[in-house]
Amino acid sequence: MCRYSGAHIWFSGILMFMTRPGSRNAFDQTRNSGTAPVNMGQFCAQGPDDPRFEGEPLVTCTDNLVHHLGRVDPCYTQDLPVELCELLLKRRMFDSARLFDSWYVLFFDGTVQERCRKDFEQGGKSGGKSHARYRYVLQCGLLGPANTFYPFMHEHVDMHDPHRDKEDCEINAFFRLAPRIKARFPRMPFCIVGDALFLTQGIAERCGQYGWKYMLTCKEGRQPGLWDELLALLPLSPQNHLRLWYGQDGRDGLRDFRWVEDLPLGSQSTTVVLSGELPAGGSTTLYAYATNLTLTPDRVCEAVSASGRERHLIEDYFNAAKNHGIGLGHVFCAQANVSKHLFTLLQVAAILWTIICHGFLKRVFDWAARAPDIVLARAIAEGMRSRRFPHTLPQPGQLRFVT
Repeated sequence: MCRYSGAHIWFSGILMFMTRPGSRNAFDQTRNSGTAPVNMGQFCAQGPDDPRFEGEPLVTCTDNLVHHLGRVDPCYTQDLPVELCELLLKRRMFDSARLFDSWYVLFFDGTVQERCRKDFEQGGKSGGKSHARYRYVLQCGLLGPANTFYPFMHEHVDMHDPHRDKEDCEINAFFRLAPRIKARFPRMPFCIVGDALFLTQGIAERCGQYGWKYMLTCKEGRQPGLWDELLALLPLSPQNHLRLWYGQDGRDGLRDFRWVEDLPLGSQSTTVVLSGELPAGGSTTLYAYATNLTLTPDRVCEAVSASGRERHLIEDYFNAAKNHGIGLGHVFCAQANVSKHLFTLLQVAAILWTIICHGFLKRVFDWAARAPDIVLARAIAEGMRSRRFPHTLPQPGQLRFVT
């Protein structure tokens, strides 16, 4: 008796995140306004003449979406984002973003997916604000061209050890996620980028086992032995030094790199590089990274700038998803499994948005380049309600000239 095709139901969830209403109720209030139902039906190949519509096309409500998602195991949909990225990788879209024209850069970080509602704490972690339980997820993202971020894979931090009464953590989630990445891309060269939490012996050994590189933030106190040995050996490595003045005639500031090689980290050896920045008229900032990349004065600046310093992209992604109308952190559904589906659809929407907004709108139209993303998202939603799509939509594609 359902009036909607599967494509219609699933894409309504993606459209909810792409248009950034912030909540299910806000999306439901305007979903059937103007020409939106006709456009939605045309896009999902379920037009007004479909007998299930009984002559009047409509956009399904999010209650139907939640009801449908509740009947599907999340393991069947969790790889949708990586399947999209895999398609783009095959089309060589990420070639220009590779580190040293070889390594694809993967960012890892965790974030709060949502707060648990009362009596719906399944899979939640303790220790949140006001002692409320919350759901947590480890996000893995891929660095794209022009410093864009693409959600790649994710792992929910909701496992529980009943014997030791111990909750899950980001490190354990990484050791579940890394084999999934390796199994799907067995020969793909990756460089792992993460904060100081991921600077552990186990992660360094896993990267060595998989043939991956890493660039992990190093902080005093996280690996005390490593940090102390770095300070002791730094004066003995004067050749590992690069100083750069940046900006026209060096007037924007100074960057200074120093590094020490072959420091022990478990069974692996690592290199720790210190990157100091002194902007003109500003205060000095020191960054430290541990890496298994081979560093030379010709490579150190690119290694730090194109990997470790780009870690802000995943934090920017979380910030936009939480504070710019997308709804990360908002409780879209109390059921744990449905919430996992919705998080997957959020990532699919983020990939499509990056392609549409940064790959087309901001590149082609001057007015779009100056507009905030949230304004463009809501303009697209208003466009669906006010203008009908052409009867024949153009087939997407690209021209590639090989010489």
